[in-house]
Amino acid sequence: MAAFLATALAGPLIGVRQLDAASGAQVRLANARSELDALLQIQLAEETSLRGYVSTHDPSFLGEDKPPNPAFDRQARALEDRLRDAAIPDAIETVENMRRLHLDWETNVAAPLLRNSASRDAYTLQKTGKLVTDRMSQDAANLRGELAAASDGVEASLRRRINATVAISAGIVTVFAIVALWYAIGRATAVARLAQGQALVDALQRTLRVGGQRPPRTQMGFAYASATREALIGGDVLDAWRANPSLGWFLIADASGKGIEAARHAAFAQYAIRALAAGADDPADVVGRFNRLFLDTFDDPSVFVVLFLGAFDAQTQTLRYASAGHGTAYVRRGSLIERLAPTGSIIGIDKNEAYTTVMVPLRVGDLVLLATDGLGEARNAEGEMLGEDRVESLLREAPSDPQALCDLLVVSADAYSGGVQDDLAIIALRVIHDDPSLETAFSPIGEMPSA
Repeated sequence: MAAFLATALAGPLIGVRQLDAASGAQVRLANARSELDALLQIQLAEETSLRGYVSTHDPSFLGEDKPPNPAFDRQARALEDRLRDAAIPDAIETVENMRRLHLDWETNVAAPLLRNSASRDAYTLQKTGKLVTDRMSQDAANLRGELAAASDGVEASLRRRINATVAISAGIVTVFAIVALWYAIGRATAVARLAQGQALVDALQRTLRVGGQRPPRTQMGFAYASATREALIGGDVLDAWRANPSLGWFLIADASGKGIEAARHAAFAQYAIRALAAGADDPADVVGRFNRLFLDTFDDPSVFVVLFLGAFDAQTQTLRYASAGHGTAYVRRGSLIERLAPTGSIIGIDKNEAYTTVMVPLRVGDLVLLATDGLGEARNAEGEMLGEDRVESLLREAPSDPQALCDLLVVSADAYSGGVQDDLAIIALRVIHDDPSLETAFSPIGEMPSA
């Protein structure tokens, strides 16, 4: 009885102290993560301000977030203090490197662009800025990894101490029985909550995506992979539908961000463009009206959409398209690859942007490929992107079946990067002779092909 009472009293007290120490350590790590997120928000605000000014030459974009912004250094110092509190002093060097990169970006990229955004070197400066910010993002990712490792270390240490405490009480059968019962109940509750969460995610996924119809006289393939592993939803959307027996529309869009928030913007684009295209025949007119509607609906300058909208006329075998900053778009004619250039800037920048429609004649057997930037910007372990040249090479050697082509591209990107890192959508259409036996309906949601 004395041993039982001593164990019953000492065990919880020791456990409480261990939990309190672990909780304090996790709070300090959480504070460091919050300071890191705030630091990245300042950099993103500066980039957004600069990008808006360069794209529009409108000085209203140069608000309090315009570069140079001294808030970045203040926030970096706050992050360093948090890292010292969390007992991770080695990570301070990473923050210092981020400060140096930020200063490099402000001095050698932002400042020249602010002085003359229309200079001939503007594109080169923006490209250089992208490389610098990518290095900052990599530093941030490394720092997050160190914080995650520290968090795991706290949890591992806590587990070891709890296990030692439980081992002292191992002789008390009653205690073991209570712990076992508590564990079983907790596990059953967690499994039930997980199942409920998966059902909710699946329902949301089905709500944000609608089924489509392949355009007439085409064979279609598609692939969709989300960077949000817990759900097959993200900022990329692909769609196709028929306006009449001889005219079909198809759409691919990439909304900024990731996960559920990006999916909300993508779903808005899908439904709005379907509605605007009803009764229309000019892709540029539809894209222009959608751009104005998007800007009237979302007033956040960091929210934007890149898209390609095409209309295929089966009678004339003509593709008419308008592209809002969409880069990965090709027509394959035998072994020849033709790139379909953008016809206007991305959605969400300038309400007065004028889009144009381009007409592309197609023949039976010609294949149209569209993909979001998750394909060309897939990176290997050295940080090298897959790139448009490799995409063109894959397209040139790929099978003529559109679905086999889409599967090949997803598997190639996945193998190259070691796993999809950005939302990825691919759509391929091949012009064929009339075949009434082919099913016209399709669903754009599916599992990512495996390597």
